[in-house]
Formats: sequence, C-alpha cells, structure tokens
Amino acid sequence: RSAAAAQVSAVRTAMRALRSATHVRRAGTLAHAALMRSGGITHAVPGFEATSFRLAGNEVIWVSSEGPDHPRTALIEAGAACEVLAVSSGTEISFCDAVETLGGCAFPIDDARKAASIAILRLMHISTPRGCASLMQGQSPPFPFSHRADSAHALACACATEDDEAFVHHAQRLLGAGSGLTPSGDDFVGGALFALRLNQAERALPVTAGSVSVRAEQGAARAARWQRAATQIVTRAASRTHIISAVLLSDLARGQSYAALHAFAAAIAHGDADAAFNHATALTSIGASSGWDMLAGFMAALRGSADTLTLPHSFDTPHATTHGIHRHA
Repeated sequence: RSAAAAQVSAVRTAMRALRSATHVRRAGTLAHAALMRSGGITHAVPGFEATSFRLAGNEVIWVSSEGPDHPRTALIEAGAACEVLAVSSGTEISFCDAVETLGGCAFPIDDARKAASIAILRLMHISTPRGCASLMQGQSPPFPFSHRADSAHALACACATEDDEAFVHHAQRLLGAGSGLTPSGDDFVGGALFALRLNQAERALPVTAGSVSVRAEQGAARAARWQRAATQIVTRAASRTHIISAVLLSDLARGQSYAALHAFAAAIAHGDADAAFNHATALTSIGASSGWDMLAGFMAALRGSADTLTLPHSFDTPHATTHGIHRHA
C-alpha cells in the first residue's frame, strides 16, 4: 500500500509540475528531443549554476529568453522559471541541414574561399576581430591564447597539407586555451572541424571518364581519415575543457551549430559574399569572442593556405568584387 501511495503522490506531483511548466517558444532539434525525453524536467549543470545552460536528462541545453538559434537552444519568456519546460512539435526548429551537400551539390571550395575572404575583409574594415580572430589581421591574440598562436597557424597548415595527424596534435594543444565560458581554442578548433566537413569530398583527383571511381574511393578514404581525427579531438576535449564547451565542440564536429554559421556556409557555397558578410556579422555577435573564434577556425580549414592565417589586405580575382563573386554562365 505504501508503495502504491508513493506512486500516486509522484504522479500528482508530476501533474502539478506540468500544469505550472514554462512554455518553450522555440527549441532547437537537440534541445527539443532532450526535453521530450526528460519530460521537460531540467537541472542546473554542476559548476555552471549561474549560466543559462541546463541539463535535460544527461543532455546539455541552453535556456534563455533570447539568443541565437542553435540546436541546443530553448527560448522561453523573460523571467520565467526553467525547472520544468513544456515543448510541442510546433516549437521545434531545424536549420542544420547536412553541410557537406549544401544546395544539393558538392561544396564548391574555390568559390567559397573567395566569397568568405571578401566577406570577412569587409567585416574587418568595420569591426575589430576579437579573440584568436586577430590572427587574421596578422596581430597577436590576447593572453592566454597568445601562447598557443603557433599551434593555430600550424593547424591551418595541417588542413592545407592534408595532414590529419598534425591537425589532431595542434588541435589538442589548443583545447581549453583562452578565457570565457567557451575558451577561444575550443571555438577555433570547432570552427575548423565544421569547415572540414564542407570540403571532405572536394579535394581528390580530377574527374575523367575513367577516374570517377578512383576519385570516389580517395574521397571516401579522405573523409574517413578526417572523421577519425574529429573523433579523437572530441574524445580528448572531454578531459581538456569543461562539459559545456566540450559538448558545443562535439556539435561543431558533427556539423551542427549556430544558425548564423550554417547560413554563412550556405552563402559562400553559392559564392554570395554579400549574404556571407551579413551572416558573418551575426555570427561574430555571439559571445565575447566565440563567433569570431569559430569564424577564424572555419577560415583556417577553408583557405587552403600553407602559409599563415593572416588574410590579405585585399582579395583580387577576375570574378570578385567587394560585393560578391560573379560566375561565368
């Protein structure tokens, strides 16, 4: 009888909690799924009670009244309690399409590099890069990331030379480096991993009638190598940084992140420097320097330069203007 009474009491308590649950206005796919599994119950993340991050079951989500769209975001009314959240199918937002095939075709690396470089150069004319993004201007990043700047450049070289082992080595040295809720090193490495998913199938042998299968095999082998590298980095992040940053890094490695980063990738995939500029502006407004750090890491992997992270003062190409990339018909 006592067990039955306890069960009834628990059910009544749960019903009261549901009736007083805070309605979620918008929720990313990961947050929505986690809240559905946990029955809407959330708890503070140990050690991060003063932040907006919560645990829904074992999944980290971000609960706030406003903020950028992310798969882990759950937006509620300002001042509302967040211990019990109510979600429905209508609250779920999805913007994380497979980044490897944006627009339904292989990612056009050359056009993307041009559009991204033009957009970021325009942005740096009106906004000062923060965090490790100062490397793109040839300047030293702030302490303590300044002591890891050599690894940031080396990571870019590893991307250019297809050296996944060197990438892992230098990425590991960057993990946890920097200040803030998500250290600059974590965001930088995450941005690079996100970009690497874009061009996994792009660098291979030129396609001819007799080499299509060879290119496909080499592309698959390359993708497998970089996937192993990403898995190693995500695994090591668990012990080199804190839980929130490690989770967000894991999302980036899987190609799931802020809507602004996805939109930036989609814009450069179409050679649209104007749209890329707008989305880069939105991205760099995230956090104290997180958006800039992700953008710098993204460019480290995308540029294909074995020199440094520093962008040129101008980007002259026969098909480029300060407003975009113009393609031949």
